[in-house]
Amino acid sequence: MGSGDVDFRFLETRFGGPAGARDAFERLVADIVGIVHPDVQEVQANPGDWGIDAYVGDLGQDGEVHIWQSKYFIHGFGKTQQGDVRDSYNAARKAAQENGYKIASWTLCVPCELDGPMLTWWEGWKKRTSKAHDLTVSLQTAGRLRRRLQAPAAAGVRNLYFSPIFTLPQARPDLEEPRGLEELADDSKYDGALFVLQMDEAGLPETFAAREAFFNAEILEREITDKGIQPEISALSTWRVRVSSTWSTAFNTACQISTDRRLPQLYSEVLERIETSHAQEAASLRAHVLHGVGLLHQAVDNGRAGWVRDWRDIAKNHRAATSNRTSDPNNGEG
Repeated sequence: MGSGDVDFRFLETRFGGPAGARDAFERLVADIVGIVHPDVQEVQANPGDWGIDAYVGDLGQDGEVHIWQSKYFIHGFGKTQQGDVRDSYNAARKAAQENGYKIASWTLCVPCELDGPMLTWWEGWKKRTSKAHDLTVSLQTAGRLRRRLQAPAAAGVRNLYFSPIFTLPQARPDLEEPRGLEELADDSKYDGALFVLQMDEAGLPETFAAREAFFNAEILEREITDKGIQPEISALSTWRVRVSSTWSTAFNTACQISTDRRLPQLYSEVLERIETSHAQEAASLRAHVLHGVGLLHQAVDNGRAGWVRDWRDIAKNHRAATSNRTSDPNNGEG
């Protein structure tokens, strides 16, 4: 996986999930700074890091420092992130006041881009902060960091974080053929299914691709269950857990960014992560990553995920309605 391209989402694959990616991003920023400033120093949180991830300068009495603060905002920048930025800056300023050194510059580094309203907020906050505290405040977004990593001098750092970490098995004629995908002939199949209802609630009107992915996941599950090969059963179970984790991480982030019932871009974000980051799980079952998308829709259909903030209520009401139809002795008569 990975081709050396600078895509910060790859850090979660490379370093074992969001927590590992967050730590890696902090190291990555320090390494980028180190290209120009070999004396850059990182600060261990023990228990606090003085609001500093990396710095150049002197933390001693009457010293002066240039600070780089890393924030792993991989899914975007909103009002919650504004608060995190202010808290980090205030922590750095408090530590400087308590320990007698001066902050000459403070640079925020994030692996995302800011939209128009957030850029407007940033420019205003930067000007107010710079003027009030007599320092330089700047921002390094995903694009700026990427361009720094594309420079010839950064080749070593770029390869350290974005080089391939594993290869997919090559096809061999003496092994079974990869599992393909089957077309869904009946576009009304799964009418009334919970995973379709959850999409409707989220304002996602086109559901045929989801039905087809669900259909193929059902085929995959049935085939593996019927064969009873324990490594494949275990691999499928592992993939289900990974799919669930992918959805959960994206859902929590979406809830932080938006307070609306509907969570913009959640659906596309989760599908994109599965399609770009689950190749290893697919290869372990000779499957396609779209089987993983089907496993996601299975999880939704089983009442374990959803696409709106109140997805649990949707699932509960659906179960109740289904139960009532099943228990009604006149169901289907007349």
